[in-house]
Amino acid sequence: MKKSITLFFAVMISVVLVAQNDGRQRVRREFNPEEMAMRLTEDLHKAVALDSMQYQFVYLLNYADMTAAQDSMKARRQRMEEMRKNGQKPERRQMTEEQRKAQMEIMQQRKAARDEQMKGILSPEQYEKYLKYDEERSKRNPRGKGVGPERGRRTGNGRNR
Repeated sequence: MKKSITLFFAVMISVVLVAQNDGRQRVRREFNPEEMAMRLTEDLHKAVALDSMQYQFVYLLNYADMTAAQDSMKARRQRMEEMRKNGQKPERRQMTEEQRKAQMEIMQQRKAARDEQMKGILSPEQYEKYLKYDEERSKRNPRGKGVGPERGRRTGNGRNR
């Protein structure tokens, strides 16, 4: 009897939770480059023990990357909005193999440039720790290798995969 009552309440709670979510659009939190840059800098600080000067340089580097990412996202949203206004359905287009290779080359160049900048900011010991830290991040998030605006990918429903 107790099991059936518990099961009944569990089903009712799940029905209520699903019903509350129906009809609501997911509220998209605005991307904040300052918060993201701070979070990335804090993560790196924990990994390699930055001094205060290094912390400032890394924060500025992260902030520049996140500002560029924000600009890119805004431009994409504007293009999508213009398509909707013109009665077109903004669709996800698949990249050709050539486009994919070009995109990967751009990402590798950004990563190499960032690594060079980090090499100039960090001591040799810290740089080795940074490389290990970056490798770990890549393993945790295989789509978004490295640190910067080229990370991550979204599905059509606006949620991370």
